[in-house]
Amino acid sequence: MVRSGSLALVHTLLLALAACSSPAEPTDDAGTPPVIVPEVKAPELGKGDHTPGSVVLTEIANAGVGLKKPRDLAFNPRKPDELWVVNNGDDSAVIIQDASTENRVAERRKDSNGNHFMAFPAGIAFGGDTTTFETQGTFGTCGESRNTYDGKQKANDFTGPALWSSDLSIFAKKNPEGLGSHLDMLHNTPLCMGIAHQGGNQYWVFGGLSNSIDWYDFGGDHNVGQDDHSDGEYRRYVTGQVKYAAGIPSHLFYREADAMLYVADTGNSRVVKLDTKSGTQGKKITPKEAMKLSVAMDNATLADVITADSGLVQSPSGLEIRNDYIYVSDNANSRISAFTLEGERVNYLETGLPAGSLGGLNFGPDGKLYFVDMLGNRVLRVDVETATR
Repeated sequence: MVRSGSLALVHTLLLALAACSSPAEPTDDAGTPPVIVPEVKAPELGKGDHTPGSVVLTEIANAGVGLKKPRDLAFNPRKPDELWVVNNGDDSAVIIQDASTENRVAERRKDSNGNHFMAFPAGIAFGGDTTTFETQGTFGTCGESRNTYDGKQKANDFTGPALWSSDLSIFAKKNPEGLGSHLDMLHNTPLCMGIAHQGGNQYWVFGGLSNSIDWYDFGGDHNVGQDDHSDGEYRRYVTGQVKYAAGIPSHLFYREADAMLYVADTGNSRVVKLDTKSGTQGKKITPKEAMKLSVAMDNATLADVITADSGLVQSPSGLEIRNDYIYVSDNANSRISAFTLEGERVNYLETGLPAGSLGGLNFGPDGKLYFVDMLGNRVLRVDVETATR
């Protein structure tokens, strides 16, 4: 016979063993299990339901400060809160000081020869130092131009990316030889739809007329307003494998970590990457002026990142990479999406703007996303923390 006191002791021991084998769920002070909130990837696009109301789109600049069909924007790495915006509508740039603050001040400038050196700009990318301008820094631009001098002459396709000083005492101010303030220009890429800096004076661009990805090295700059381009180098990649879309920038991003160039292939409704280490030198391409090198590159590797069949992008335009996420603006539906480097979408934002609005985008010193509204002549910032929902 088992005594009742022994039964009670066994029962107590069994309860203790059960408690040890099943740890208690953590609770807050009120004894309620905490709510586990899943991590939001690419939170710069919002933490809500992806609708326009899930964020606040803050206006940074508008037509009142000189924006006219803005196509792209870039922050100056030497002055991190200085934002440059290029205007396709009048071949000019708007420079915004203290852009991320409420004390911002904007100034529009147009180079005296902008109708050639900055004609119909589609892209801007800040570069590094040059031998002559090592204390100021430089940037490159390229435009959707066939060199008509704003329609005043017949197209001759003598155009391509241009190099500029970001020194405000030089840009659109100096004109020593009657050729404006540019530092250099190379002329093998008409209808240039986007630009990305690689290093030194090396830039990648999207060639709209040739449907190619082009690489340039300006070499040493020729100083303000000069015209010696003979040390320039040019390589043309993947001709016919990308596709121009009229009026829509096709932006690029060079990722130094793996030497891959990510490209918004607008006309083919996809995002691709070019292995910049691939390819072999092929036939010479006759340049429109004396150059050190001008060749086609054969057998370069171009791979899909976001396929057209996925339906995730229709007319990709702006493209930036941050924290190993690819941010892409879609001109067709005014959606901004974030993808992994393998092409998986992790977040997106419906901006609610009309179709045709979105072009270039960039990240500010505050870590927030800034983009151009091409139809509304605005620069907008995505503010997540001030959203009401």
